[in-house]
Amino acid sequence: MKRNASFVRVTSAVVATATTALFVLSTGLSQAAPYVPGSDLTVLEQLATRPGEAVRSTQSSRAMRALLARDPTNVDLAVRVAQVYVSRARAESDPRFLGQAQAALGAWWALNEPPVPVLLLRATIRQSNHDFTRAQRDLEQAVKREPGNAQAWLTLATVQQVSGNPAAALASCAKLVPITLKLISVTCAAGVDGAMGKAAAAYDALDAAVADASGGANRAAPISVRTWAITLQAELAERLARPQVADRLYRASLALDPDDAYTVAAYSDFLIDAGRPAEVLALIPATTRADILLLRRAIAARLGGAPDAAKVADELGQRFAASRARGDRVHLREEARYTLIFRNAPAEALALAADNWRVQKEPLDARIALEAALAARQPKAAIEVLAWLERSKLQGEKLTQLAALAKAR
Repeated sequence: MKRNASFVRVTSAVVATATTALFVLSTGLSQAAPYVPGSDLTVLEQLATRPGEAVRSTQSSRAMRALLARDPTNVDLAVRVAQVYVSRARAESDPRFLGQAQAALGAWWALNEPPVPVLLLRATIRQSNHDFTRAQRDLEQAVKREPGNAQAWLTLATVQQVSGNPAAALASCAKLVPITLKLISVTCAAGVDGAMGKAAAAYDALDAAVADASGGANRAAPISVRTWAITLQAELAERLARPQVADRLYRASLALDPDDAYTVAAYSDFLIDAGRPAEVLALIPATTRADILLLRRAIAARLGGAPDAAKVADELGQRFAASRARGDRVHLREEARYTLIFRNAPAEALALAADNWRVQKEPLDARIALEAALAARQPKAAIEVLAWLERSKLQGEKLTQLAALAKAR
């Protein structure tokens, strides 16, 4: 769930990881990034939230697809269609939309040097599918061709960090300083610093940047950028053992955007750890289509003894089974957590967590890997995770406790 660009997001991945650098932030980047909305108010597609909206959304998608079918080499239209599908993949936690985004870009997908807007979307799709090696290759080409493209640098920083290369990620964040809003460049760097033993300094830098965003040059910072920054602040406050501050910041971020999936997931994890499952149930509806959110609701329902606990867990299991049948490997971390908690199969959960760790290295990835290794009574299986924690000097009470247990066994 990367987001600092992390995500950056699952929004999104998506896809914070935040994740979560994704096109959700493109409205806040410099004009060097082509083919992106010119305003935070620009609507590419309205996702359905009320009766009737599903019909209008489907009609809009069909109209755009029909136009593209008649003119399949129209790069502007193809990019718009692909952006819609990437957004839907994040909003609904459904990687099948990524395949539709790829199809929209079919005329250029296999090219070694497609137009830069296509290159960025291809990298984003590959990143969302955890194909970080090829995503990074695309992004390195993009920044070489357009050194002033802030979206490319931000997404590259995200990929570098989640792949376990924080020094390179910081270098990419530094490239943002002269070409985009200060809030974006500061949040990018804070996300990396915060995972390298510098949580206090990162928190303070964000605090100043968020305060500045209420006026001056950062006044134009869109809501997506501000929620990204404030949620990262909340996560840093958690790691610094400041739970009341973290709670306040999560709520502040949700006040800006109640539907931000990354923030909802991160706050839900905070509430679950704090023994407040009822608040998670109020935060996440049982009808959510996002797997990462349904997982948190399922955990909270079980902890809180909710009457629909078994039903929600069963639905989640069916979703993971369907993903496996399709060959999707995007939600390995969430599946590992589900397998450990609901199927009580620690060895299987450990295998999933290990597969996930090979491609994605974030605090939550480390946590589920350690929890599964301990539950499976195989602490040596987490030796790479322990080494990463030593190198990164990542702060956080829960991770510190888990690491100590793994070392003692």
